Amino acid sequence: MNVSRLTVPQRISAVSVLVIALAAFLPWVSLLGVSALGIEGDGVITLVLAVAGAIVLALTTGLIGKKKNPGKWSQISLLVLAILVALVGLIDMNGAAAIGLYLTFFGGVAWVVGAAWQLSASKKIVEEHQAQQPM
Repeated sequence: MNVSRLTVPQRISAVSVLVIALAAFLPWVSLLGVSALGIEGDGVITLVLAVAGAIVLALTTGLIGKKKNPGKWSQISLLVLAILVALVGLIDMNGAAAIGLYLTFFGGVAWVVGAAWQLSASKKIVEEHQAQQPM
């Protein structure tokens, strides 16, 4: 595994995915000393989305194997997964929210930022490459 191949936005996405996966096993709701873990509810959804995102990120960036340039569709899929995680965290947020739910929400927001940044950076690279091509 070669982490140095990842760009800064991809590193943000990778760390966010790890935080989201960890947060699924932490308390999401705590009221009067009684708490519920994320995997007892919607944390299963965010865990599956985080695992899917980690797999897409690892396979399309060359984190494992040869160095690759991620395609547009893989970046869009990562952005969609990130938005879904952030929405689940936002929808589940309530007055009894605990650390796991906060980590899920803020991890989802950070993942959205990383995925959008990577998609934007890739568009600029493609535009610069096309501008250099002779007509």
